Amino acid sequence: MIRSVLRCLLLACLAALPPAWAEGFPSRPLRFISPVGPGSSGDTITRFVAERTAKLLGQPSFVENRPGAGQSVAAQALLSAPADGYSLLLVSPGSMVINPLVDNPPAYDVRELLPLVNAARASVALVTGAGSKYATATALLDAARRAPGSVSLANYGTTYRLGGLALQQQAGVRFNEVPYKTGAQMLTDAIGGQIDAALTDLGGALPLIRSGKLRALAVANRERHTALPEVPTLRESGLPDYELTIWVGFAIRSGTPAPVAQRLEATLLQVLAQPEFAETAQRAANMEVMGQDSRAFRAQIDADTQRYRAFAPSLAAQR
Repeated sequence: MIRSVLRCLLLACLAALPPAWAEGFPSRPLRFISPVGPGSSGDTITRFVAERTAKLLGQPSFVENRPGAGQSVAAQALLSAPADGYSLLLVSPGSMVINPLVDNPPAYDVRELLPLVNAARASVALVTGAGSKYATATALLDAARRAPGSVSLANYGTTYRLGGLALQQQAGVRFNEVPYKTGAQMLTDAIGGQIDAALTDLGGALPLIRSGKLRALAVANRERHTALPEVPTLRESGLPDYELTIWVGFAIRSGTPAPVAQRLEATLLQVLAQPEFAETAQRAANMEVMGQDSRAFRAQIDADTQRYRAFAPSLAAQR
């Protein structure tokens, strides 16, 4: 009886130990899954991180583009692979926060994604055409308050749509929402005056702002952006709690052995600390380096989930 109990305890202890291959990780190429197409800013960042990670770990890496279904295709690709750390996924608020809140039924269980590092974030701007009658964010919001539904606000993608809903709630206004499939068409219409204003990533809009085709009314950061120091934040424009940024990071499958996850996290943080990464992020989409570890990244995801939870039913009804 005693021998049987001791044997069971020994087997349980052995099962709890990490497998032997974790000590030699990695021993084969790493796969980086990108939820966007080649040439995009997210893909550029993924390829840089994949290349530098391969150099540090001494194994090749390759990038697999799996766009589609609001990033669900890429997430499912990761979750169809073993939980061994050899597949990594580029994640964003869309895959880690918004899809789990609005998809019914969900395409995947977000709890099966293990956040490793928050790599970089893109700032968001409220813009209008250069010939618009609205010279400030305050003027735009005041007009929307006086005549609900008369001022059009364009957006594209679920993150910006949730950002627009949050903007309306905090400002106490009702915009005429105009959803777009692509940011490029939205900005074209903003320049032409077909829409009054748009929420967009600053990286894509900055060249148009600098050329005088667009006017930046405000940025959605906590503080003014260094590229546009003269442009106020939405917090300065009467919305003290408003913030909207688009971050990108990397995740693996939950259940990956802790030693493997820890080594990947440490290696990715080394890559993000390289000056060349900051240059790449800046050049790709005017993004700034975050370099958050897994604990800080999870806190960011939790905070965004709480921020958008109230608006999720409205967005889910529009899908």
